[in-house]
Amino acid sequence: MADDFTQCMISSSRMAARAITRRYDAYLRPHGLTATQFSLLASVGLSPDLTVSELAERRGYERTTLTRNLDKLVDMDLIASGRLGNGRISKLTPKGAALIEQLLPLWRQAQADLRAELSRDTFDDSLKVLRRLAKV
Repeated sequence: MADDFTQCMISSSRMAARAITRRYDAYLRPHGLTATQFSLLASVGLSPDLTVSELAERRGYERTTLTRNLDKLVDMDLIASGRLGNGRISKLTPKGAALIEQLLPLWRQAQADLRAELSRDTFDDSLKVLRRLAKV
């Protein structure tokens, strides 16, 4: 019996992640940010006192990947980085906070468009499944 790689969870999840990322990028890239950067920027805004390790754990990033992405946001003057004990924390700069406010309507539109394309129930069910898979 041949293996059916069309049923591969890793391939399907990566293809879905790339497709969703491209969709959100289309809204945000014209304003200088990728969807990943916007999501991270918003996460820093919501949890400014988390260390890099805590933020990586909460967001599901590898610590080194998160550090690389945070450094890009520092270079763009969207966040400021500092020390807290043995850890590094990041906080929004005024420019970062203003950019979130500017781009939030675009993020909401991307959410609404995807919800409409999938249907509200499918969108909500998909989020539940993804949150469950993140805990596996």
